[in-house]
Amino acid sequence: MKNILGFAVALLMLFGMTSCFEDLDKTFDEKTVVEFQTAITSTPAVGRTYPLISAGNSATAVTLTQRINLVGKQRSADETIKVSVDKENSTAVEGTHFTLANGGNVVIPANSSFGTVTVTVPRGTAAASVPAVNLVLVIEGNGRDILPSENYKRVGFSIRP
Repeated sequence: MKNILGFAVALLMLFGMTSCFEDLDKTFDEKTVVEFQTAITSTPAVGRTYPLISAGNSATAVTLTQRINLVGKQRSADETIKVSVDKENSTAVEGTHFTLANGGNVVIPANSSFGTVTVTVPRGTAAASVPAVNLVLVIEGNGRDILPSENYKRVGFSIRP
């Protein structure tokens, strides 16, 4: 009798615990946003809301690439996303410390969720006394229905000229 009573109690507990699970089969129906992959996977720099990546110093030009994620339904046509320099947080000068490829226009191909922004940093100097400059990129979106993710729309680079 004790075995049957114990079995009944265990069965009742099992049903009671599984009845609390929610149905997690959901469809994404929120606004489509774009974000920097590095901003998601890296810790923000001290005192900032975005990561600051060291671009290093090289005897040759350095190409820096950042993946941009489309969070939402993929599009049937190419989408052009605008990336610009955050003038308020950047000390780097375009044309001197870096060049932003395609004027900051990033194409996310049709039926894809990713695009890439490219920054070229010219050959560095050998002088250790030259202070580093910061370049902060910010996503603006496509100007219509794809907005930047507020938390992940910035990424920074520390460049030693």
